[in-house]
Amino acid sequence: MLFFAVGLTSCEQGIVYEQMEEIDVNGWNYTDPVIFTFTAPDTVNKHNLIIDVRHTPEYGFQNLWLFIETTEPDGFTHVDSVNCPMAFPDGRWVGSGMGDLIDTHVLLNRSFHFTKEGQYKMRIKHGMRNDYLANIQNLGVMLKRIKD
Repeated sequence: MLFFAVGLTSCEQGIVYEQMEEIDVNGWNYTDPVIFTFTAPDTVNKHNLIIDVRHTPEYGFQNLWLFIETTEPDGFTHVDSVNCPMAFPDGRWVGSGMGDLIDTHVLLNRSFHFTKEGQYKMRIKHGMRNDYLANIQNLGVMLKRIKD
């Protein structure tokens, strides 16, 4: 299961995977998943799995629902729903940025280790009420090795 929290920990050592994908300028269609494929770096060390959402100040919601389907090397697939806070109740953005883009890092899984070697695939769709979600510019996945 994926664990949700916002923020990063200070014990991170280094990025072992990072990929950022562009979202269609006409809006993110709920039927179009953003797909990330990566190889498990090892089955010994612990890692943090982070989603990076890059949006404009015109994003119209306080949150972003994501449906994340993860397929492991042996074909086992699990699906999680994650509610990502994008703005505080007073309207300030949770993420940071300058100019026209705001980056929000969502810690999905803290201090876990891969139990299976091989390739993992993540398919991420938005679960908002609009079929086309405007003002999301990029979606990324980051995997960081951490200290024990």
